[in-house]
Amino acid sequence: MKNSIKTFICAFALVTSFAFNASAEDKGTKKSTGFGTGIYTSKAGKINVLVDKVNAEANTTLLLKNENGEVVYREVIEKTNQKFGRVLNLQELEAGNYEINIISNGETQSKTFKLLEQKTERVLTIN
Repeated sequence: MKNSIKTFICAFALVTSFAFNASAEDKGTKKSTGFGTGIYTSKAGKINVLVDKVNAEANTTLLLKNENGEVVYREVIEKTNQKFGRVLNLQELEAGNYEINIISNGETQSKTFKLLEQKTERVLTIN
C-alpha cells in the first residue's frame, strides 16, 4: 500500500511538472510583436521586404549586414508610415552570408540569406 501511494505521488509530481513547463513555454512563444514582416526573393534576384506595423509609436530601421557584421544598407522609415515595402537590389553585393534586420520600437526581426556566385556554362560549337 505504501509503495502504491509513493508511486502515485511521484507520478502526480512528474505530470504536474511537465504541464507547468509546457505552459511556461507556450507563454514565451506567443509573445505578440508590434509589426509583421514579409521577406521574399524575386526571379530577378532581388529581395522584397514588406513591413506592416501595428502602431505608429516609433521609426523603423531596415538594416542589411554582411557576414562581418558591417552595415551595407541602412534605411530609416518614418513612424507614421505603418505599411511599406522596399526592393533590395543585390547585384552589386559580393558573394557571402547576409542578414536583414528590421527594428521597430525595441523589437527586432531578422532573416539570413546567402549569395552565391553564379557559374556560367561554357558552350562549344563546331562549324
